[in-house]
Amino acid sequence: MNTADVVALCAAPMRSSRSTAANGIASWWKFLGRDRLPVRAGIDSLVPDDGDSARDCATDAPRDPAGSRAAQPPDAQSGSTKGGVPVAVLKTLDLTHDAICVRSMSGVIEHWNPAAERLYGWTADQAVGRVSHALFKTVFPEPLDQIEAEMLRTDRWEGELLQMLKDGTRVTVASRWSVWRDDAYAPVAVLESSRDISERRRAERERAGLEERLRQAEKLAAIGRFAGGIAHDFNSVLSGILAFGEMLVDEAADNSSCKRYAQNVCTAATRGRRLVDQILAYSRNQRGQRSPTDVCRTMAETLQLVSGSLPGSVALHTAIPDAPLIVMGDATQLHQVVMNLCTNAIHAMKSGGPLRVTVEPVNACAGEAVSHGTLAPRRYARISVEDGGCGMDAATLARIFEPFFTTKEVGRGTGLGLALVDAIVTDHGGAIDVKSRPGKGSTFSIYLPMADARRTVVATA
Repeated sequence: MNTADVVALCAAPMRSSRSTAANGIASWWKFLGRDRLPVRAGIDSLVPDDGDSARDCATDAPRDPAGSRAAQPPDAQSGSTKGGVPVAVLKTLDLTHDAICVRSMSGVIEHWNPAAERLYGWTADQAVGRVSHALFKTVFPEPLDQIEAEMLRTDRWEGELLQMLKDGTRVTVASRWSVWRDDAYAPVAVLESSRDISERRRAERERAGLEERLRQAEKLAAIGRFAGGIAHDFNSVLSGILAFGEMLVDEAADNSSCKRYAQNVCTAATRGRRLVDQILAYSRNQRGQRSPTDVCRTMAETLQLVSGSLPGSVALHTAIPDAPLIVMGDATQLHQVVMNLCTNAIHAMKSGGPLRVTVEPVNACAGEAVSHGTLAPRRYARISVEDGGCGMDAATLARIFEPFFTTKEVGRGTGLGLALVDAIVTDHGGAIDVKSRPGKGSTFSIYLPMADARRTVVATA
């Protein structure tokens, strides 16, 4: 039975008179928008038998062979109640698939259906007599007194709540409350219907994240194509400038101002060519040569170069296992990834600090999400670069992998380093997790899928 049907059915006050019973049934029809009762026999049992009025309200109720109405449950005949709610109604609530508890106006649980036992974990004996919101440790979207005031005014309330199960798990439930009133129209109980929607909300968040990443990828691809077209033309211009500059350097007299100016031209042109190479590498996004590569050895070689260029105020700490961690990758590209991350980390520590680089194997769970990507259930080699620098706020974190976005002062950064890191890691089938807080430093974790055990022969080239 649909819980909405049951709650609508049970929210209407019962009357023993003919007019009240008929009006109550009519209000259910109007609420449900239906011309048939969801449970005809159940309605018949809820309308007291006062002769013709009951028969008028339920003319198609089942009858015994003698022509009289079918025998009703003892609880329905006697009109017995539990917490102000007819016992026959509570038995109907036990048939629903949604968790339903009936509580007093002060919040004490008086009835607990089997679906509530399955959802929350407490048995009826354990739940009845306890205050529902304290038992669930409910987090409300607005103050509880406002919710209850609205419920008393309209006889219902609907919304999403964060609640805790018996095992400590937090779930999001779609909850619907209805007020049960007695013959004097005084509120005597609240019927709470709840359905676990945690998986639905998680799937919606995951879908929104995937859609955002898709939009970001499309935007970056368009920027890359545009930049690549400009870079080709700019490279031709730089080739001419560099060629004539080198000729001027050769022909100018030693220690002359002309030679010094020509050298400056060559230096600037060379720097421009390196920038063009970065732009072309990003825009082409060409798949590198894949072969079994030992991440540990590649990182050790890269960090030797990093240590040689460290300022005195930065201390390098490394943790690299002796056993090889094999991935199918391009050693040159992985070298470029770590060099970019370490360079950014050094620039972020203007006053110095620790630079920690670790390499370790990790096992990912199915669908485990990181800040930039999703991990499949398999083993990964994780490369982490942690600095004690200035950190980043949420707005900066959202843009760090955009091409040409940089927080460095003019002339210090191109904004292509992290964009290239993202492109390389994605091309390797990996993912990136970034954690940062202003003033607390940043940690970049690169996840690279480890190679199958049958492909562990490391390339020697």
